[in-house]
Amino acid sequence: MNFGDRLKKIRTFRKMTMDEFGEALGLEGKNRSVRASQYETGARYPKRDMLMKIAEVLRCNYKALDDYGLGSAEDIIETLFWLEESASINTSNKHFPEYEAPGNLITLCEMQPVSNDKDVKCTYNEDSNTSMFVPVAITINYGLVNDFLLEWNKKKQELANGEITPAEYFEWKITWPHA
Repeated sequence: MNFGDRLKKIRTFRKMTMDEFGEALGLEGKNRSVRASQYETGARYPKRDMLMKIAEVLRCNYKALDDYGLGSAEDIIETLFWLEESASINTSNKHFPEYEAPGNLITLCEMQPVSNDKDVKCTYNEDSNTSMFVPVAITINYGLVNDFLLEWNKKKQELANGEITPAEYFEWKITWPHA
């Protein structure tokens, strides 16, 4: 997902019209919704101060919006969050179809430490009716990323157990790590 896609998803999650969004950003004039929509369409990319204002208006972490590289543990997790939202990967429970990838290729069932240094192991369920590929595993030996993955897994378990709603889960992701 690019910046505009993420912005639109969070804005609509917040149930803000384009005009309300433009007004909240302090854009003036009758064309404020047009000016605000330029961020979603990719016609404009906000400067850092406007990015921070957008994050404030949408009550989210600016990293949930920003285009970034994979230089930090936070960037890696944000990338995984948005891959999940764009259905490029599937880390969901079958009870929540809005979080499932087409074809239900891979479902992460559990993530747990496998040694004292907190390496993360991911397991999956393979559905013989829909799986066409040999399972692939990724081992991550980056302590902070592993801690974040375990935190994410806890939230996914809460979602699967009905302890939180899909909206609360999305809220957690867009405000993480400040949630």
